[in-house]
Amino acid sequence: MLSFTKYRLCFLAGCYAAGGSFFGKMPSMPSVLIKQNIFDTLLPIVGETYSYYCGIFLIHFAPFLLMILCNLLNWYYYIKALQISEQTLFTTVLTTAINYIITFVLGVFVYQEPITSLSILGASIILLGLWFLCDETHEK
Repeated sequence: MLSFTKYRLCFLAGCYAAGGSFFGKMPSMPSVLIKQNIFDTLLPIVGETYSYYCGIFLIHFAPFLLMILCNLLNWYYYIKALQISEQTLFTTVLTTAINYIITFVLGVFVYQEPITSLSILGASIILLGLWFLCDETHEK
């Protein structure tokens, strides 16, 4: 049962690390159309005076605060996983690999980043390494 807790904590740490990078990239999205849609959506709700300021908050400051929160939770779960793990290498590799895979998936689906053969090869090698790392049949 301790093994599943270790995996769960590493998975959560990797997810929050990916969330931190996801929210860190959000304010620099090049699309002006998204910003205009946020302003147009907020106009009937908060009025013309506060529409601009609420839009700026949603575009710049909210993702920054979410990035900080995700990074804090990443470190919290990473340290918890380190505390119950026998090997620090296992925790570090598992957390980092999960971070890379989830960041790749978020980049493809949310930011419409291109899928290249090199990125597929890299993700496949990471998943293969995770399979070897988490395979417990050889440990017995």
